[in-house]
Amino acid sequence: MNLITDIKEMAYLWKHRNDVKSGLGVHGHVFTEHFHAKTGVWDPMVDEGHNTFTTEGMAFILNTIFKAGTAPAAIYCGIFLANVTPAVGDTAAAKLGAAGTYEEGQDAAYTPNTNRPAYTIATTTTAAITNTAAKAAFTGVAATDVWYGAFLCTAQAKTATTGTLICAKKFTTAKTVETADVINLLYEISMTTS
Repeated sequence: MNLITDIKEMAYLWKHRNDVKSGLGVHGHVFTEHFHAKTGVWDPMVDEGHNTFTTEGMAFILNTIFKAGTAPAAIYCGIFLANVTPAVGDTAAAKLGAAGTYEEGQDAAYTPNTNRPAYTIATTTTAAITNTAAKAAFTGVAATDVWYGAFLCTAQAKTATTGTLICAKKFTTAKTVETADVINLLYEISMTTS
């Protein structure tokens, strides 16, 4: 045992603990565009910033990939009406559905009715996926509503509190939505090695 060599090696490992050899990150980036039915005008695409992956969501990803778990038939997008900031400890059971603390939008808030729209992506050969070609569309039903954020989960029904809340994002600015307004949701998920 050489104390000086061991200390130098430990210092090197600590200094480079987040480099390509040791780090893996999953990132979600959210974009929205808003169609105003009264004026017939689309707001330009808005960069809402990075979302929060939940512990429940990260465990789901790890178990599906590394433990050969069963992947769901699809992933779904949802909108929430509560002015809340998603947290790592959030779960589908506590946050989603009609009674969840996210106050998920139901049929009185947006269509499609009954079910959340699918998160439809193309196969990728890079470290990123996106639903750019098939953005999730939410059409306002109420005369005036305020939508605060969006999420991805594994359960299809708007009322579902089962499944997994993968990630969620509070919009940079809440969306005031009127009847027949449309919010298109673009979710980009990427992985990095640092």
